[in-house]
Amino acid sequence: MIAKTLQAASVFSVMLIAAACSGNPGASAGDASKGAATAAGPTNDPATRAAIDSADAKFVAAFKAADAASAAAFYEQDATSMPPNMEPESGRAAIEKGFTDLFKTLGKVDDFAGQPKELDIYPDHAIEVGTYTMSFTPSGSKTGMKDRGSFINYWRKQSDGSWKIHRDAIVSSNPLPGMTPLPAKK
Repeated sequence: MIAKTLQAASVFSVMLIAAACSGNPGASAGDASKGAATAAGPTNDPATRAAIDSADAKFVAAFKAADAASAAAFYEQDATSMPPNMEPESGRAAIEKGFTDLFKTLGKVDDFAGQPKELDIYPDHAIEVGTYTMSFTPSGSKTGMKDRGSFINYWRKQSDGSWKIHRDAIVSSNPLPGMTPLPAKK
């Protein structure tokens, strides 16, 4: 049960971090304007930063409320989420099912926090890197558990100007049950 709970916690963490990604589904990889904007490097766009910060805060609220549909709504229809110790989930419906299963396993989320460390903003996408911590009490348990790790969210700007997660990856820093943790870096 502990292994399943830790795996679910890792999945949760990945999804939470990925929720901020969004994109323009009509743009192709060969779009010349996209290539030119990307080549110019990231910008400091306060409006985009505010939009992604707002989406992150709303995602945290949905996660703490165990609302799988609201949490999955931060992803594009064709998004891919890569939760820790699990196979990737492709498509918003699969991501929502992943959240539903996760919330059943996690039980009560006691606390969750994400700390963005970097946000590279481009005209049609943004890359967010950060860390997370969470504590939860698994269903049927009186003992709480903790997880911590890092994440990367690839956001894309949508045709309506909103931002949604296109890809995410969440990496738990905790070892799986039965595994010996690696020594800390000096």
